[in-house]
Amino acid sequence: MIFLRVVWRLLAIAAVCSLGVITLLIEKARGSLRPGQQVARENRIVRRWARQMNRVMGIRVRVVGTPPAAPFLMVANHLSYTDVGVFMSQLDARLLSKAEVKSWPVLGFLARFGGTLFIDRTSRRDIPRALNEIQETLSTGRGVVFFPEGTSSPGLDLLPFKASLFEVAVAGKLEIVTAALHYSTPPHERPAQWSVCWWGDMLFAPHLLKLLRLSHIDAVVRFSDSRLTGTDRKQLALDAQADIQRIFEPVCQELGEDPLAATTSEVVI
Repeated sequence: MIFLRVVWRLLAIAAVCSLGVITLLIEKARGSLRPGQQVARENRIVRRWARQMNRVMGIRVRVVGTPPAAPFLMVANHLSYTDVGVFMSQLDARLLSKAEVKSWPVLGFLARFGGTLFIDRTSRRDIPRALNEIQETLSTGRGVVFFPEGTSSPGLDLLPFKASLFEVAVAGKLEIVTAALHYSTPPHERPAQWSVCWWGDMLFAPHLLKLLRLSHIDAVVRFSDSRLTGTDRKQLALDAQADIQRIFEPVCQELGEDPLAATTSEVVI
């Protein structure tokens, strides 16, 4: 039963991705609508694709609070590659990600398909280019989301926020909204910190297979009603972290050990 679930989901993911890419390419090729209408159509296609991906992967999304209306610049905690589909299913937005994601197999393709913006976080000289892309994205009626922790975590607590990306908000005098993401799995299945959260030295393919074994995943997105501004990127990062901490629900109270860790007798899928 679990084997069939994983195989079906893998085939469905391939089908949804293929159909989404074809649909978006056709839409872009038409080019017969006014710019505002074209963006609205593309937003609907990407949002529909994200919702279909969530459904195929068994991710059930619940929203607490009011999602911001585009355009907006939003920061959130980062738990897994599934964060992308969760946020894209609820927001007309593009993600801002570290440049190396662009070259990752599978994930890099999905990021580019979703319109992800990329920034070299090791170089402050890349900030003006990134700022131009962000402002252009905002001007088209989309939001931009980024994860200031810099990497995904098991959800024990927030990781320290890296201030470098907040330079974009400071330089552009942009207002920031915040959100917190939480995952849980059924009590009898592998805990979310081991099956959904993607962190440390976990490899993508084995992790994805474990994730697809789950009967379902509950994702909760909590949107804050705060609006943050500042002239100092370090202080703005601290303010954003404090605001997310206020609405953050840990995935687990302690990491512990994976109760269903692979053994010589466990079948991977």
